[in-house]
This record gives sequence, C-alpha cells and structure tokens, in this order.
Amino acid sequence: MIKIDRVALVGLLLFSILAKSQTPEPFENLSIDRPDVSNLPVTVRPGHYQLELGFEWDKNNDVDELYLPVFMLRTGLGKKTELRLGLTYSRLDSVFKDPFDHVSAASIAIKHRIAEEKGWRPSIALQPEVNVLFTNGTGATRHDFTYDFVFLFNNTFHKQVFLNYNAGFYWIGETEKRILLSASLSFLHTHRLGYFVEGYTLRTINENENYSFDAGITYLITPRFQVDVYGGKRWAATSNYLFWGAGLGIRIDKGDMKPKTFKEIGIHH
Repeated sequence: MIKIDRVALVGLLLFSILAKSQTPEPFENLSIDRPDVSNLPVTVRPGHYQLELGFEWDKNNDVDELYLPVFMLRTGLGKKTELRLGLTYSRLDSVFKDPFDHVSAASIAIKHRIAEEKGWRPSIALQPEVNVLFTNGTGATRHDFTYDFVFLFNNTFHKQVFLNYNAGFYWIGETEKRILLSASLSFLHTHRLGYFVEGYTLRTINENENYSFDAGITYLITPRFQVDVYGGKRWAATSNYLFWGAGLGIRIDKGDMKPKTFKEIGIHH
C-alpha cells in the first residue's frame, strides 16, 4: 500500500510539472520601435524574433537623401534584455558635390529594462550601441565607428495614451559629440489604429538650432504585423528639411507559428 501511495505521489508530481511546463505564456503584444526616434523601454522575449524594415526620404533645396533600407532585427536574450542588429544604407545627392555620397551603417546594440512603471515612476531601460559607418563616393572611401548610450522612459497616462521619451549621448568620430533629447506622445484610437506626434533634437553642445518634429500613423494588420507612415520637418542652422517615410514590423514567435486573430488573443472588437 505504501509503495502504491509513493508511485501515485510521484506520478502526481510529474503530471504537475509537465502541465506547468506546457502552460503557454500569455500572448506578447507587438511593440515596434519604428517609425519615431524615441524607442520604448520594452524588450522582445527570448525565442521571439522581430523584424522592422522601412525607408525615409529627406529633401531641401540643396540635398536629396534616401535611406533604404532601414532594417532592425530584435530578439530576446533574457526576460529583460534584447539583442538588436541593424543595417542602413543612405544615398545623398548634393549640389555641393560632397565626395562621400553613399553611407552604409551596421549596428549592434543591447536594450535592458532596469525599472518597471509604477504610479508616476516611468518604466526605464538603457540602450548602448556601436555603429560602423562605411562612406564612399567619387574617388574616396573610409569607415568610422560611432557609439551612443541612451536612456529610454515611458509613462502610461491611460491604456490608450502614453508618453515615451529618450535622453542620450552620441560619440561620432574622434571630435564630434551630440546629445539626444526626444519625446513622443502616442494615442491608440483602437486596438489596431494608432497616432503619434514627436519632437526631438540631436545636436552638438554648441549648436543653437537643430530640432525636428514629426507625426505618423501605425496600423496592426494582424496581432504580429504592423505597418506605418510618417512625415515631418527638421530645422538646422544652415537649412530646413522635409522628410517622410513608411515601413513595417513583424514578429516571429518560436513554437507558435500559427497566425493569430485578435479574437484568439482576447480582443473581441
């Protein structure tokens, strides 16, 4: 009788462990860092792979700039940490005949959450990044390394309204240093449709004028697939730019490749 009880107890424990291990995690809502400059302090789970892709076109009276592609791969390294790999290619057509009219950039970064939102205290993450730039044009080629370190913050005022803002420092080459200050206010009109407005500056310490404003629309086609469009204007000391762009973000969840509907994740409207 004792042996039977022990066998039953062991079987019950094994069943409990197996049932717990097979309990699916709740669906992770899609959080895309593009298209605004301000990144959210949200990380991708381990085993999930998120692709973000887009383009941007900038123009003033002197220069046309085309950024294509703007690519980012994000994946979780832990519950609070993600790895970020990026690629960018830009083409500059200038009336000033700058010899460096093509720029390619590869980046590697880590995003790590250090505090969760509680009351008026924002959620906080930090994001160090290293970039290598390859510039080439008429008869000249070179490469440079840049480094940046950014703090990411978010405050939720309502389940449909939140403010995320960033502050950071950029080392560009050996002599140029810039600071980043940005704030983006987002409004979720529905569970699919969202709007944002943003202001930011990426300036040297001595610059008197360098700031940008933009606005855009995001739309969830499916729970793991989002598209966006945006546009804005940048004011600098020597010229003003108009810019616009579009892109998409998609997440692939390891072990859960079946397409999800909004009803399946608990959204019924």
